[in-house]
Amino acid sequence: MNTASLKRQVFLSFILAIFSLCMFVFATYAWFTGKYQTVFNAEMGFVQADLDVYFMDEYDNRVEATEVEIAEGVYKPGVYLINVVSSSADNHFENLRIYVNVSSDVETYIRVKIYEQLTLTYENYDGSLTELSVLTDGYMAFDYDFDNWYDNRIMDDYIYYKYPVERVNSSTPLEIGLITSYFTGESFANYSPGYSLQIGFSIEAVQADGGPENVWNLPTPPWGSTW
Repeated sequence: MNTASLKRQVFLSFILAIFSLCMFVFATYAWFTGKYQTVFNAEMGFVQADLDVYFMDEYDNRVEATEVEIAEGVYKPGVYLINVVSSSADNHFENLRIYVNVSSDVETYIRVKIYEQLTLTYENYDGSLTELSVLTDGYMAFDYDFDNWYDNRIMDDYIYYKYPVERVNSSTPLEIGLITSYFTGESFANYSPGYSLQIGFSIEAVQADGGPENVWNLPTPPWGSTW
């Protein structure tokens, strides 16, 4: 191979190397630019919803819900005691109120899981107490706001708020009622002495944009239609 031919091949190889490098740089730039634009254009926000559980006495005064005490000074965290025996008790079944305070700064979907356990407690001959769990059919008859919430407990144990919501402003959460009263003109059928209801809650909030599909794995709402 003569010198001229060798120089020509070296020159062509150099040109191809420069071209390949340029293509790599362009492709890399385009990829990073696309990733940056994807992240930059996505709606980012703060998502938070908290439960407010209390009782409303006969004078319309708020009475704080108390956790179940299992020993002196020892409580079941997040499990509240509800009186199902005496209608005059401040923490009676009819007096329970549950609200959700939404602090999200983006539209948010909410669902709540409610754990109910009816119990029977009796005193033994030695003065100790025995607590028995009582099996019940169905759910306790609270007056849920099923105009705005959807009861999907038979499928996944959750009650869903059907609309995307967000806070009123940076200093004011949006208050949503789940149980705001008892059935008008009706009275709860009290149990015999020794019975009580223990109730706990789990609340989940996700960003409305893609949250139910990707976090809850629900491509469509339990009540139909679209998110």
